[in-house]
Amino acid sequence: MKNPLTFQVESYLGAGFVVLFAGFCVSLIFVALKNFDSEIEIMGAQETHIRTISPTERSNMESWIRVNSINIPEGEGYRWLIRTYPSRPWNM
Repeated sequence: MKNPLTFQVESYLGAGFVVLFAGFCVSLIFVALKNFDSEIEIMGAQETHIRTISPTERSNMESWIRVNSINIPEGEGYRWLIRTYPSRPWNM
């Protein structure tokens, strides 16, 4: 014979665990959304990003400069070339 008191306690405990688990999942979603918003703000900030040029792209740039007779201003380098030609015609 089943004890009605233990059945009721077990059902309350089960419902409590389900509610706690649902609350945990919802809190994870809110934390993820909060972190997602903060990443967007970081990406929108004016920060210096260091990017390297691969050796293949560097050799393509050098040959493209020679073929097209591009004069790079003194004191400037590949950064000037990338800013001046954002479409990167040396990679085509």
